Amino acid sequence: MNEQNGIVIESIGIYHPEKQVDTKEVLEGCTHKIRFPMEKVSGIKSRPMAGNREFSIDLARKAVENCLANSSYKAADIDLILCCNISRYDAVRQASYEPGTSLKLKKHFGMTHTMAFDISNACAGMFTGILLTHAFLEAGLIRRGLVVSGEHITHLTETAQQEIENYMDQRMACLTLGDAGAAVILERGNDPETGFQYLDIATLGAHSQHCTAKLTTGEAGGFIMLTDSINLTDAAMKAGAIHATQAMRHTHWMPQRISQLIMHQTSKLTLNSARDEMNRVFGGEFFNPENTVNNLEVRGNSASTTHMVAVADQIAANKLHPGDQVAFGISASGLTVGTALYAFDDLPDRMRSAGDAIKSDPERLVNTQVNTSPITCMKVLGIGTAAKEGPEVQDSMKYTVAAARDCLSNAAISSTDIDLLIYCGIYRSQHLLEPSYASLLAGELHANAVSLNPAQKTLAFDIFNGAVGFTNACQAAQAMMTAGRCQTAMIVASEFENNLQDFPEQLIGLHEGASAIVLTASEEGKIGFSQSKIGYEVANQEGYRIHLNYRQKSPVMEITKADQLVQHMLSCIAKTVTALLEEYNLDPETIDFVLPPQQSEDFIDKVQQTLNLPRATYINAVGGSPDLFSSSATFAFRELLETHAIKPGAIALVITAGSGIQAGCSLYYF
Repeated sequence: MNEQNGIVIESIGIYHPEKQVDTKEVLEGCTHKIRFPMEKVSGIKSRPMAGNREFSIDLARKAVENCLANSSYKAADIDLILCCNISRYDAVRQASYEPGTSLKLKKHFGMTHTMAFDISNACAGMFTGILLTHAFLEAGLIRRGLVVSGEHITHLTETAQQEIENYMDQRMACLTLGDAGAAVILERGNDPETGFQYLDIATLGAHSQHCTAKLTTGEAGGFIMLTDSINLTDAAMKAGAIHATQAMRHTHWMPQRISQLIMHQTSKLTLNSARDEMNRVFGGEFFNPENTVNNLEVRGNSASTTHMVAVADQIAANKLHPGDQVAFGISASGLTVGTALYAFDDLPDRMRSAGDAIKSDPERLVNTQVNTSPITCMKVLGIGTAAKEGPEVQDSMKYTVAAARDCLSNAAISSTDIDLLIYCGIYRSQHLLEPSYASLLAGELHANAVSLNPAQKTLAFDIFNGAVGFTNACQAAQAMMTAGRCQTAMIVASEFENNLQDFPEQLIGLHEGASAIVLTASEEGKIGFSQSKIGYEVANQEGYRIHLNYRQKSPVMEITKADQLVQHMLSCIAKTVTALLEEYNLDPETIDFVLPPQQSEDFIDKVQQTLNLPRATYINAVGGSPDLFSSSATFAFRELLETHAIKPGAIALVITAGSGIQAGCSLYYF
């Protein structure tokens, strides 16, 4: 569904580190002398660099503070927070894995009732978050949502400076990066003529290998980004122009109506080439240096934050006004392309006004009711699983692909039937963080990997929220289906023991395998997954932390699990299950099956002892194997289907639990 109902940006918050570093200084800092006119080609004179004083979490937090300062709302008014940064650089040469950034922000800002999870989709992360929040708003599941990204990415620059050998090196793009935080609040507006008039994103997985970010194999250590700039830019320009024409035709917008064209800010050369391609496709000189935004000179490429940084800069420079119509060109490694057409309400004027003037306007607070329209139930169409083959270290994508193909076979559908592909695993080989694992998988499966056909395309992205990611993926898929944005979704997960080779005595304790499940919008009413519920005990958040430490030659996952962790999880599970049953007015005796977190047989026994579900049969798919973690629900569901006779009308309770501390619960009606 691309027709929008006046979903508007209520507020924008931006944060830039104070330190500005010149391009000349970046080049001079390279170990090998680089003879290349970087400033002339990129258009970047300087860029903000956080250094080791501020980190990704700090940039995100300060962007949220600025966003709330510019808003009519308080933190407690936010129903959903999505954190979308690629970088998880939260301390010197450390990358955070659990808990997610959104959960840390939820705790910091006291967002007691707010749903929170991270998503990852390379530089399209914020717009993927905006699209998903848009679907939650369209489906009536929330009143307002906050999308935030804190991109501390110049640690990639530092690694590249030690490794780049010449100007043809695929690591050169690392020298264009800048740090920034950005946040937006979205809500339903009062005027259908303002806000998002079109918003759509697609994944062309055939090009997913053109840009990757992962731990380097070089002596310097740290993360590095490898970019095939020529092939990536060529594919992105052509696909982006085609997607933009589809958007214009759908909305009947004409190019001459566009006040400003805001594309992903990568380099001056790329922006100029993309603008020329747009003019060629539209058959006229509609876009020029005056209406094509280029803020690279002092910002650099700040990854997922670039569009909102550009909007804030244009507002501050008095170049955006109420009524202006803006086209956003979305592109990222993956290859992810998209278009957003946005008509501004009074946001520019409000952003330029004093904070008191914003908060004193009572009209900003009218949209306080959540829509009560029916939520689409999702029926399981097929399940697939795969295990790592042998004890040797493997690429985790290998068994991820195997599980997905097994699932497609069992569902008797083609990969081209998948509208939405969500990957919710956490730990993967090479610590790869860009592009999304889902986009790499879309390429491997040939899931509409080169198609921009409006009737047959795939959106792929990752959800990054530990063992509860599966429940979040179900929430995201359900919102997208209810909003009419997809019909069939595949949720995939896999895990990898990164410490196995160098620190076998310090394992997280995960089952190295993969799972996939296909869900489709139910045509039989109340059959399938109900609306999910997630409960939080953020006060105990520090009791479960995992981060990557790469200060030494061999990177290591460092794990903190409090002695009371199991008790905290059981408490959270009990409270969340009770709340779910009360919400659906269900007696505990109506539950036929329980699919508990498949951490261990002992944990399943503890869940059974904790919950008052006298008639329920508890499914054990873990046996004596390690924690099934992000694949827990899918393995348990397969075990249920294969080992039990299930009568129509039976109800299964699906539970996930993980860092945060959080527990997710869903009901499945057979």
